[in-house]
Amino acid sequence: MQFTFSKNEKLTNRILFDRLLTEGISLKAFPFSVKYIKAPVPEGVDRQVAIVVPKRGLKRAVDRNRTKRQIRELYRLHKHKINRPENSHVWSIRYLGNRTNDYAFLEKGFLALIEAYNQDNPNHA
Repeated sequence: MQFTFSKNEKLTNRILFDRLLTEGISLKAFPFSVKYIKAPVPEGVDRQVAIVVPKRGLKRAVDRNRTKRQIRELYRLHKHKINRPENSHVWSIRYLGNRTNDYAFLEKGFLALIEAYNQDNPNHA
């Protein structure tokens, strides 16, 4: 099992991102929320992911960048726990907090988010 977060897994398509924000199904587990839709992604990838940390919550760019790095790391290490969808998905993981948190707190919330997603989308491996 490879714990990577490749370029193909990053959501860069503006049209897909806009569609995700308008049509996406939302799940929350503090301090995160995820929106997802079924959409085509590159070959060999189950989902494409966008990490969002709003300026409204964390004013300093240093804090936003650190939080984004932590979220990418959480996704990279725990993506194997996410049920594989029948069709490929596009995700937006959004940070809901208004202050920086330690990694253990973020990991607990991220695992709760994965649990919520897996209950909403049974395994289709």
